[in-house]
Amino acid sequence: MNRRLTASCIDINTPYCPCLLAETNHCVFCSHLRGQPVCDCNWGGVCILYEKQWQPKNVMAKNGGGPSRTDELGRIVRREPLGKDTYLLEVAVTEELARGLEKTGAFVFLRRPEDPQFFHFPVGVMKVEGRNLQMVVEAVGPKSNRVLEDQAAELLVRGPYYNGVLGQPWIDNITCGKILLISGGMGQAPALPIAAKLAANRNEVTAILAPGHVGSVFIEAELVGLGVKTHVVDSLRRTGFALVTGRLGDGAEKPDLIVSAGPDEQHYGVINAMQAAGLNLPMAATNNSTMCCGEGICGSCTRETQDNRIIRTCKVQTDFTQLL
Repeated sequence: MNRRLTASCIDINTPYCPCLLAETNHCVFCSHLRGQPVCDCNWGGVCILYEKQWQPKNVMAKNGGGPSRTDELGRIVRREPLGKDTYLLEVAVTEELARGLEKTGAFVFLRRPEDPQFFHFPVGVMKVEGRNLQMVVEAVGPKSNRVLEDQAAELLVRGPYYNGVLGQPWIDNITCGKILLISGGMGQAPALPIAAKLAANRNEVTAILAPGHVGSVFIEAELVGLGVKTHVVDSLRRTGFALVTGRLGDGAEKPDLIVSAGPDEQHYGVINAMQAAGLNLPMAATNNSTMCCGEGICGSCTRETQDNRIIRTCKVQTDFTQLL
């Protein structure tokens, strides 16, 4: 498998392209739509500049503009405690939105219908069953607390968004490989759809799981049902990373891909374990950047790469190691 991952826009070649960034000449992919005179996008699909110029003149004009992510009302059908201040939230939405979220790395923005727009906050989708979205939400501030209050019966759900995992092309395209999945705490929620995708592509997945500050391992049974070999540790910091280093050490069978689902501190620990083992393997990692709009407009998710580029991580797929 290719060790290098070419940076690209997660929305390219979808109904949401050209997006608001293209409209304001800040496209993350098209150099012409950033005001540059030369085309250097290295893209083999439909030209974004062409789409931007011609969409208003054809069917897009009849619809009052292109497809956009809008708020829709969802009904809370389940609210189940998983650990300290952490709940499994199941919300019924339209069939169209549910279908759009059946993808690894998918997430939505949630808020109470009566709250202002700036109460929106991003939540990853753990599972889609029919029209129901299963998400894990931790009550850490006023936005999440409002969503989890017992009297809340409905939520506004905006989506679909897709860049919840960096290195997603590796997850989507690897088949019949060996995968090492490391997950702890809230990282278990995005780990489940990642494992499901990898298992569906006939990969051999081994998972190292820790309860983290949630205090419970809540995806083990489902991972076992997918055929994943699971190892539960009390703490990644105390015992988990040593186990990772051991699995990567001399004489061990090297995985084709490592997936880290958890906070950035965990990602750094996995990278340190690879360095201790003298390995340089492809690594996909959950995207923990701060997000406010999800459209690349607000700039809250911008990160600097090793080659001094500023990227919008709500839009751009890249190798997490490029953000160190």
